[in-house]
Amino acid sequence: MMSNIREFLKKREVILFLLLFLIGSLSFGLGYLAAGEYNKSPIIIEKCSK
Repeated sequence: MMSNIREFLKKREVILFLLLFLIGSLSFGLGYLAAGEYNKSPIIIEKCSK
């Protein structure tokens, strides 16, 4: 009885970890793709000579 409960909890923890990893990876990937659209031109810094 107790071994069945332990096995169920282990499976549940693995599924939860995979789900969190998938959500984190997806959000990072979508954020990276969305940021690429807004940063097309490079920043140019001009020096002032005195």
